[in-house]
Amino acid sequence: MRMLRASSCEPRAWHKAATLAARSSWLVAFLGMSTILIAQEVHIPLNDGWIFSQAGKGQWYSAEVPGVVQTDLLRHGLIPDFYQGSNIDSVQWIENEDWIYRRTIIATDTLLRHGHLDLVFKGLDTFAEVYLNDSLLGKADNMFRTWEWPVKDRLRTGANELKVIFRSPIKEGAKLRDAYGIQLPHDNDPTGVSPYIRKAAYQFGWDFCPRLVTSGIWQKVELRCWSVARITTVTLRPLPADQGSVRPIWIDAHVATPKGKNIRMRITMDDQLIADRSYREDPFEQMITIDANGYTSWYPHELGEPDLHRLRVTVERRGVLLSEWEKDIGFRTVDLIQKGEGDRSFAFAVNGKPMFARGANVVPPDMLSPNDPGLWLGLVSSARRAGMNMLRIWAGGIYPPEEFFVACDSAGILVWQDFMFANIPPAGKDMVLNVRGESRDQVTRLEGHPSLALWCGNNELDVAWRHWGWQERYGLHGADSLSVAETAENFFGFELPKELGWYGAVLPYTPTSPLSNWGNAEGLKNGDLHYWGVWHGDSAFSSFQNNVGRFVSEYGFQSYPDSALLVKYNDPKELYLGSPTLRRLQRSYKTDKPIWDAIKRELGEEPRTLGAFIEASQEVQAKAYRMAIEAHLAAQPHCMGTLFWQLNDCWPGPSWSLIDFEGRWKPGMYEVQRLYREGR
Repeated sequence: MRMLRASSCEPRAWHKAATLAARSSWLVAFLGMSTILIAQEVHIPLNDGWIFSQAGKGQWYSAEVPGVVQTDLLRHGLIPDFYQGSNIDSVQWIENEDWIYRRTIIATDTLLRHGHLDLVFKGLDTFAEVYLNDSLLGKADNMFRTWEWPVKDRLRTGANELKVIFRSPIKEGAKLRDAYGIQLPHDNDPTGVSPYIRKAAYQFGWDFCPRLVTSGIWQKVELRCWSVARITTVTLRPLPADQGSVRPIWIDAHVATPKGKNIRMRITMDDQLIADRSYREDPFEQMITIDANGYTSWYPHELGEPDLHRLRVTVERRGVLLSEWEKDIGFRTVDLIQKGEGDRSFAFAVNGKPMFARGANVVPPDMLSPNDPGLWLGLVSSARRAGMNMLRIWAGGIYPPEEFFVACDSAGILVWQDFMFANIPPAGKDMVLNVRGESRDQVTRLEGHPSLALWCGNNELDVAWRHWGWQERYGLHGADSLSVAETAENFFGFELPKELGWYGAVLPYTPTSPLSNWGNAEGLKNGDLHYWGVWHGDSAFSSFQNNVGRFVSEYGFQSYPDSALLVKYNDPKELYLGSPTLRRLQRSYKTDKPIWDAIKRELGEEPRTLGAFIEASQEVQAKAYRMAIEAHLAAQPHCMGTLFWQLNDCWPGPSWSLIDFEGRWKPGMYEVQRLYREGR
């Protein structure tokens, strides 16, 4: 009031000054806030607003991202439901076509004020060309990598068209095969192109699922905006123990920033400050060592508690937060104990404590949405409920989503992680460079999870090359045979572990699984074993007792899912013993014969109806797993692990799984639960 009265002699001048002062104050505040917002790292999702079309057709439809072409076609009624009946055969044409996805990005002046704008695709499946305003940003050729390009200089104010062209994986794979000049083994794939493509092998057909080769933006998309500094990676590396009781852990944080900028980094553990440093470098790296003895350790659930600690890293400038990274971590060491000559062990120890691994092999939980977090979380829940302490991620699928590892961290379940090699790769220079990016992405993403216990180079490629007759089947003789063998040995024995070390991996690595072949005495003495005398070798269940390896990482027996599930996906009129529908559902080259033989041998029965056959198949499957696990548990410490094949299904048909396509437990799973819990 005093100011108003003092200025009342010049009301207009005062009003004008007050208005200008208010506007100036507001503008200063707005610009200050705007500057802060521009300085901070921001991630803008770009998952909405996509449309797609078959190349050359011109008809556009809405698309869902993440997703693949088949899910979009199905949603619009352009193809039949391929889970139903024999419809899977009518959608195989999709793999031979090119597909286009596009959307609009609106670039505002505020957006363009960021110093850096990076377009980030978390997953492109698989051969893709990415365009912004008809200008090629780059090409992708690996389903398992993150692809990103700087776009600040290519975005214009207003509307910008983002376009992704997916080339036929079959046609592109054929080009790579022809360029390589040697036809590599491809038992699962009649086209012969899958070994040359960094893509999920099970999509080309396997003995538990049909062929369905996808294309699309299968993971999330975002625009990463930052200006002054950005945390790029944070890794944890256990160091050799000091003399005494110190357990040092090295926290390594990398930051991208322009030169000459005074940047401050802070690191906290459980809200307690453990580092506070300033830098004027580009880029800079903060490496600090802490004593893990100051924190509780992480253990698999039956050895202790899976204790986690919150690690937070921030960078700021002049009091403004620029970028942050936080994650729940666990302090533990994992050792793969391989001792002995001619009788070589294969056992895990966590924090120095030996453990008997009880678990299963995991395949992707779906043909079309393999990265769905909810499906993966359901598998962790079932595994923990069944008393499992280890899950093996099979090489013919995908690397699981982050949510899966977070759940395993919390549940105290170890993860054996295969690299995605279920076929011998053409491991020349181009492939090595491609896999280098893949290993960088996966190692930096996963190594910080205490549940991760092992990296494995491939599934069965060494024993397959030595024992499966591939040289004769594929005409690989002389120089070709030598080239394939030497290239694979160098890739999995040298190149891949070298890349793991380069990107900070500290966990054990084994080049292949299994290390020993079944069917001979030597296979029972050395390393891990896939025992397939039962099923593939037509052996009786009693053979489990006499074929116990040092660590049995695969074995199993098939059953059919419940009739209620079969009826849901097939015409009930077609469901009877010996029907063409049942023959189509069975993907194994052994057909249903091993199941029938086992029912007669183990149960003394000969079912006359489909319902009785299904029930008997599940009963003999439960017996097979019971006899195998009992033999493995009883053979300790010679045997220190049992991982049955397989935990889950991606297709509503017969398989070795103990959890059906819709997540229901088969009777064998309850047997596994009893044995795993009693065998602690």
